[in-house]
Amino acid sequence: MLQPNSQSQLKYLLLLITILTIATTSRMGIFSQVYNLSPISVQQNDTRRYEEPALHLLEHGTLAINPMSPQTTTLSTTPVYSLFIAGVYKTFGLNNRYTLIILQIIVSVLSILILYFLAQQLWNQQVALIAATLMTIEPLQILYSQIILSETLFSFFLISSLLALVKLITSQKEYKWALTFGIIITLATMTRPISYYLVLCIILGLIIFKPHITQTWPKLFIILALILTPFLLTTTAWKTRNADLTGIYALNNAMSETMLYWKAKGVLQISESLSEEQAQQKIIKKLPPLAEMNTPKKRADAESMLAKEIILGDFKSYLKLSVIGLKAIILGPGLASQAMYYDNKNKGEIATANNDKQHKPWYIALIAYGIAFVLFSYILFATGYLYAVKRATQQHRVIHVLMLGSIVYFILISTGHIATDSRMRVPIIPVILLYASYGVYNLLEALKSRNIRKNKR
Repeated sequence: MLQPNSQSQLKYLLLLITILTIATTSRMGIFSQVYNLSPISVQQNDTRRYEEPALHLLEHGTLAINPMSPQTTTLSTTPVYSLFIAGVYKTFGLNNRYTLIILQIIVSVLSILILYFLAQQLWNQQVALIAATLMTIEPLQILYSQIILSETLFSFFLISSLLALVKLITSQKEYKWALTFGIIITLATMTRPISYYLVLCIILGLIIFKPHITQTWPKLFIILALILTPFLLTTTAWKTRNADLTGIYALNNAMSETMLYWKAKGVLQISESLSEEQAQQKIIKKLPPLAEMNTPKKRADAESMLAKEIILGDFKSYLKLSVIGLKAIILGPGLASQAMYYDNKNKGEIATANNDKQHKPWYIALIAYGIAFVLFSYILFATGYLYAVKRATQQHRVIHVLMLGSIVYFILISTGHIATDSRMRVPIIPVILLYASYGVYNLLEALKSRNIRKNKR
């Protein structure tokens, strides 16, 4: 016969299995329905950045596409997501996007499981179940699990690295978890380079909070070395590879093409009230002639120089662009992307007899749900975070500071970009929901205590 504690554990296990089953079946069901109506819905503009290198690898044995051409896309992204796509296509058939998304949905469900373990590690199983439930119904997590973009795989690596970081700080096996954290954050960075400087921020945090990590400097140095070794070896190898192919020693094209055509262009649009096309044409005119930019290195140098000139020449407009981006990242419910996915042909609209476009009822409901979820998530996050810090030991307060720091890092590094939107929030949603779940738990506990007091009167 099961003991009371064993019965409780079995109950939590069954509830967790139920949540994961609902997450899997509902996401696969939505995807199958959308895919049957419009297979193109699984693609967005950035899909080709990941899929083309994967197809090139399968056909030619290399991810690099025309690496010595000034227009090369070889530097546009890091390789892990493309390798994931190539592995799926190699195993299940070329361009088998249906299977690719099914496997991506499974990865998204694994992220829910990792979040469960993280909440359990920090608090208890009740909070963990709430966190898993919130992740299951979060609209952007559902949406991006079904589109050929790197967000889902990146989010999985990121939340897994944060679990390893918590284990590093709280367990007695610091070396094991330091190396694990280093490997996972390296995979995250090689999926999306946006986490490149996060490692340095975490390292700085561990040094600042050393007394709560370990009592000796030699031990801390070993921990830091175990974190940095896989990270530096991998990123240096990728930069060297890029330098050998193109002459550009960089992880990706963020300091040239991205800086110029996504950030500096936004500065021109704001400062001179230009359309995106007008700003693009002005940038092209300012660049040297194509004959002078006949190698990737020369082109990257020219783009980088012009980007710095535009941004530093009107830093006030860049700050304004950043503020606009902050609002889009933090508050944007991602309605345009959802309309494109769920109704690729009409984008959630119907035409009336007068040819006026009106939103379909389901799209209005989606708007309401998306906005409500964002607002309540932040309210619950603030509540949960305050409870967490107030009740934490010094060691756990270090964890909460690092968690909040990771949120701030991603928000700040993603802004100042003309295409900034809710998609940039996707990687930090699990961390937001982690504390939101603790907020829900404490509100339920407060209601329970209130009811008990009432019954005693």
